[in-house]
Amino acid sequence: MSDFRIKDFLDRLGTLGLMFSATRLADGSIRLNQWRSINYYENEAEIRTIWTDSMNGRDSRVQDIARYVELTQNRSRTLDAA
Repeated sequence: MSDFRIKDFLDRLGTLGLMFSATRLADGSIRLNQWRSINYYENEAEIRTIWTDSMNGRDSRVQDIARYVELTQNRSRTLDAA
């Protein structure tokens, strides 16, 4: 079993300047969107290393991350509306 933790992965990349959102497409799939903050460019090499080490050879992991991001952003919207 993998010890990969999506939340830790996203938190680490977020700290370095790469953030994510998810968009549900008409065919039911989820697109993972990447957003670069001002810190991204000074940390670009480290971000690319982390991404490559975590994603290479693990094609389904991107969809797992997209599902997690979609779930957490929907929770956030629900809490904001309350």
